[in-house]
Amino acid sequence: MVKVTATAFSRLKRKLRRQPEGIAVRITMENGHVEFRPDKEQTGDVVFAHRGQSVLLVGTETAEKIARKTLDVVKTADGNRLRFIRPI
Repeated sequence: MVKVTATAFSRLKRKLRRQPEGIAVRITMENGHVEFRPDKEQTGDVVFAHRGQSVLLVGTETAEKIARKTLDVVKTADGNRLRFIRPI
């Protein structure tokens, strides 16, 4: 199962401030590229909630691809970004 750091949860919640109620951030993976986009919960989703709010949605197929990784905020040349880090 993927893990989400407190810092990543805070970042995700900031992304959702301008979204309507019931919208969370969905992680998708296509051709090895991870994308984050606003979406509604779907049947079969793994839902990560923070303080009672659904924040992150992961479909079953994507959950298998990112299992045993941790979502965190990482400093990059373009600023702080959500990234998956491998466990040590």
